[in-house]
Amino acid sequence: MKAETLTSLRGHLQQAFPEARRFLSQIVGINSFTKNAAGVRENAACIVEQFRAFGFGTRIEPCAEPEAGDHLFLDSGGEGPAIVLVSHLDTVYLPEEQRLAYNGWDEVAGIITGPGVFDIKGGTAMMWMVIDAFQKRFPEEFRAIRWILAWNAAEEVLTPDFLNRFLETPEARVAAALVFEGDNNKDQGFEVVVSRSGLARFLIRVHGCGAHSGNGHADGANAIVQLAQLVSEVSARTNYTTGTTVNVGIIRGGASTNRVPDLAEAELEIRSSSPPHYCALVEYLLSLAGDGSLRSANGKARCSVEVFLQREIPPWSTGAGNGLLDLWEEAARMSGHQLTSGARGGLSDANYFSPHFPTLDGLGPRGGNAHSFAKTPSGSEIREFADLGSFTEKALINTVGLFLLARQSLDVGNPLDGKPQDSTSGRKNVEDTKINSV
Repeated sequence: MKAETLTSLRGHLQQAFPEARRFLSQIVGINSFTKNAAGVRENAACIVEQFRAFGFGTRIEPCAEPEAGDHLFLDSGGEGPAIVLVSHLDTVYLPEEQRLAYNGWDEVAGIITGPGVFDIKGGTAMMWMVIDAFQKRFPEEFRAIRWILAWNAAEEVLTPDFLNRFLETPEARVAAALVFEGDNNKDQGFEVVVSRSGLARFLIRVHGCGAHSGNGHADGANAIVQLAQLVSEVSARTNYTTGTTVNVGIIRGGASTNRVPDLAEAELEIRSSSPPHYCALVEYLLSLAGDGSLRSANGKARCSVEVFLQREIPPWSTGAGNGLLDLWEEAARMSGHQLTSGARGGLSDANYFSPHFPTLDGLGPRGGNAHSFAKTPSGSEIREFADLGSFTEKALINTVGLFLLARQSLDVGNPLDGKPQDSTSGRKNVEDTKINSV
């Protein structure tokens, strides 16, 4: 790409930024908590209006998550290779929390705070900047590519049906999925995300043998004691070196102190950024099912253990051969910036898209404190923020990266296109009917 083309592109993005800022302010002011369906739909309506000038078709699909809004898809159509840009409509902030914690658009020295301004409404504004610049500066390539813009209505609970709805898109020959979650780089450079932890949620249920706590104590097998042993063993599998955590979040059991409890349950989740360690830990937890180690004192009764894998989202890692990172590193070099790549402990739609398509994440603006509404002991506030100064240059990198991807897709038949990506974990997703916050 010629230097004058880059200069012209940067100038266009600088001129477009005030409109992106206005748009961002508008959608940040809308509460779109996952279960605030009206707010999620209002957010979607504003996005449809903002992108209307591009002439994309609109598809609205219901979300499987109870009380949520609807998924949104904008599609340019056409027979060319498809590039998918992914964001989401919902945030984690309850309406009353947003009303109390945030006073609308709050900007100080180029830093803006607001509910979802980083996760992920800043990414949605970034998408508009990139599409606007690409259409006007590279019209030939823009017309040749099929653009699909997808917004998950319930990403904050990682509803699995969003990917399924996307896969229903007719005749889409997808070159890449690009996720516009925020950029966590704390320095002046930029970062994209190439790896995210996997998640598995388990229920461990222990059946013991009830008995009188005094006269019959020797006849009883205490389900709570057995569960406590298991919880201790399982928690010890946390390994920060491999990015693996085990968190026991809920324990239930017993009815009174004068009875040996015959039932106890624990709910826990594991997260790991290492596919081998993730798989090993899942298999270990499943192997706990069967006879427990705890018997009654007289040996007549024994605890038994059931293990239920309620939900599973395997880890994502680009591994070798993805190709997208190389393109974005080249785009950053051409734009005069340093670009690093990193891993995240949290999950995103990249976990779902990556087994099917080449995927890159973290294409949104710089910022931080996602999901934050807190005060320190000193009384200072920790709030979600985005760096306004990062928008134009990150958009420049993204637009150049998209140009390189489009040319590659069109000129050489797209070596990234047509073949689903191998799952990094070796395990299939398990959809749970009870979806909790991620």
